[in-house]
Parts: sequence; structure tokens; C-alpha cells
Amino acid sequence: MKIKYVCVAVRWFDRVNGNTYHSVRITRCRDNKVIAVEWQYGYGDQYRYTAVEAMLKAGWLPKKYNADNYYLYERENDHPIYWDCRDGLKREMLANGVL
Repeated sequence: MKIKYVCVAVRWFDRVNGNTYHSVRITRCRDNKVIAVEWQYGYGDQYRYTAVEAMLKAGWLPKKYNADNYYLYERENDHPIYWDCRDGLKREMLANGVL
């Protein structure tokens, strides 16, 4: 397996309102370029869709893939995306989404 992208997501659960938010930071390994996606609503694996959409917008992934079929990209290319998701504090989630 050759890792091409490292995606670090931080999730935060707002107990007062009962909502989950996340931010994502994606690093392209070959040249260490970084995309940071500010916090947004989403629970579960929503951070994966957010990351893939940002990678498509930046032109890092081929156009034939989208957020709904990103798993095909991973399967066809021997899983080149390393996913690291952790739950954290609000300040950690906000800091993760800023360059």
C-alpha cells in the first residue's frame, strides 16, 4: 500500500444542542501541500465525504470519482488515503480546519 494522502479529521460533539461537527486537514504526500476544510455539521463518516469533495475541488482526484463513490478510488488504487479521525474539543476541531 502506498499512501498518497493523509486526512486528519477532528470531530466535536456539542452536548448543549446535540449536534456533531468536524473539520478536515488533507496533506498530499508527494509535495506536502495541505488543504484545510473549516468546521461543518456532520456525524459519523461525514468527514470522508467532506475531504473527498475538497480534494476534487482542488483537482487532486480524477473527475470520474465523487463523494458518493470515493471508495472506488480507494479500491482501484490500493487504498491510497490514510484516514485519521479523532474526537476532540471544540478548540481542537477549529484549529484543525485552519491553515
